[in-house]
Amino acid sequence: METNSLLFLRAVQLAVIAAYELVGKNDKNMLDQKAVDIINKLLTNNDVNAKIAIGEGELDAAPMLYQGQTFSHQQAITFDIAVDPIEGTAPASKNEPGSISCIAIAKIDTMLQIPEMYMEKLFLSEDLGATIDFSQPIEKILLTLLNIKQNLSCIILNKPRHQAIIKTMQALGIHVELINGGDVLGAIDVVLKKADFLYGIGGAPEGVLMGALAIATKYKMFARLIAIAYEQVWPDESETKDRIKIEQQALARKKISYDTIFSERDLVADEEAMFFAASLMGGTVLKPLQIIDHEYVVHSFIGYNNIYHQIISKYPITNNVQDLLNKYSK
Repeated sequence: METNSLLFLRAVQLAVIAAYELVGKNDKNMLDQKAVDIINKLLTNNDVNAKIAIGEGELDAAPMLYQGQTFSHQQAITFDIAVDPIEGTAPASKNEPGSISCIAIAKIDTMLQIPEMYMEKLFLSEDLGATIDFSQPIEKILLTLLNIKQNLSCIILNKPRHQAIIKTMQALGIHVELINGGDVLGAIDVVLKKADFLYGIGGAPEGVLMGALAIATKYKMFARLIAIAYEQVWPDESETKDRIKIEQQALARKKISYDTIFSERDLVADEEAMFFAASLMGGTVLKPLQIIDHEYVVHSFIGYNNIYHQIISKYPITNNVQDLLNKYSK
């Protein structure tokens, strides 16, 4: 898989460059589509011999980067891809911090394929995670962590569903770093030592990306799927009524339940998993995409084999991102 590493790095970097023109334009769907188009073209133009395990959705909901889509030039599929073309489309569309493009790769059929549903997640170092029993209430887990290390800090999404646990953490003396979106980006920040752990309820597909990140950087992750009243979360979404049925069918196929506890290796069963991210709006340890001296300056992150790299890349500004795609497609 190492031979493909530069390709996937370029994919996330060109994705944020493509999305950059939509920053602050209040059109999160088109911003996401710009990134989807670039990644899809780059993977299609190259002999990556891969399939999408985690992507934009099923075929009927996403014409590109959908779960099950393959990229192969008549050769055997050899690995899985999990991709979030832009995590944090809403903040990026509002010109606010907190968005990246990210891709993880692993050996074929090693990524847990799950639909878009909610997942409770805990992401932390191996030292902190060594004695965690995720079947316990989170309040007891927090006390366990405090017994291991004082002056703890946590990254958590600033959502109504988290307000009670945020108050509990603060009462225990845990420093809370609130983010408005992007728990994959939050997990990267944990790896980069901005906080000791990340906790909260977020997207399950993003949980697979975080699982790959944990394996790639020698971190720990615990997770379980959560049933949510979707009519309260997404009251105006046309597919809200069908979501519970879709979830139940997926759980039955995978022979898992809401009580199933996952580790990072349950989410991605490959010790050689690789993780790539490029920052669009930053706001964390990774700086935002910038234009300096007629160049795009992109800040990126790669994790592989228990090592991570922070990379600064510079691309020439062109009138059309397609020109960059053509130039750097191989």
